[in-house]
Amino acid sequence: MPPNSPRKKNAHATAWHIDGESDVRSLMSVEPNAQWFGTAHHELGHIYYYLSYAIPEVPYLLRAGANRAFHEAVGELARLASQQPAYLRKLGLVRAGQEPDAPSALLQSALESIVFLPFAAGTMTHFERDLYEHDLPVAEWQDRWWQYAATYQGVQPPGKRAPDLCDACTKTHINDDPAQYYDYAMATLIKFQLHDHICRKIVKQEPRVCDYSGSEEAGRFLRDILKLGATRDWRKVMREATGEDIGPRAMLDFYQPLLADLAKRNQGLDCSR
Repeated sequence: MPPNSPRKKNAHATAWHIDGESDVRSLMSVEPNAQWFGTAHHELGHIYYYLSYAIPEVPYLLRAGANRAFHEAVGELARLASQQPAYLRKLGLVRAGQEPDAPSALLQSALESIVFLPFAAGTMTHFERDLYEHDLPVAEWQDRWWQYAATYQGVQPPGKRAPDLCDACTKTHINDDPAQYYDYAMATLIKFQLHDHICRKIVKQEPRVCDYSGSEEAGRFLRDILKLGATRDWRKVMREATGEDIGPRAMLDFYQPLLADLAKRNQGLDCSR
């Protein structure tokens, strides 16, 4: 599209299962950088999920994720796997000895995953409940959203906010896909559990430096989960696949090396709200 065109492109990446069979497509305005590299893998995860349950054994109406969060978890699992140093070396994107500093890379990952949780499961989820279930009056949208941002994220507005505006409405999914941020919060837990299980139990590698691309056994493990579509309860699927209920254990293990460093950085600081 020409730079000065009056038309605006939707730059939010999406993946589509057009016919419930083999017609799968993705819409992305890709740029050659790390963010879009991860995003492309995320959308590819959705595509593989679509193709896995587009089989005769799954009725057409059940050709969907085990639930919406599970679909996002598969996309985020693909993104997480794409960030592993060994995978990047295999593709020739990072040369041996030039990998990012491990503690810094882990901290950046935590800022993307952990910091996102109180926003998704706290601020946005409570605001959307008020908006859709309790019919929150328009005049209260702005104040209510910032109240939740302060409560769950410890974030204050950068300046005085106009009461007749809605900062929450700048978040794309509140306009086109209600409750999606809660799905992302649950997906964060699920992706770490799947990643942890594949790394520790299948390919026998440490989860923070694991590469299971090309592993047929890992592929079979994922295919056995994905091909079920929405025919099984998602909690039972997760329990049977990994041996544990959905929870934060795997995510906390993944970021455990950061705890000592963060405790040192925050020593003497009051981090309470």
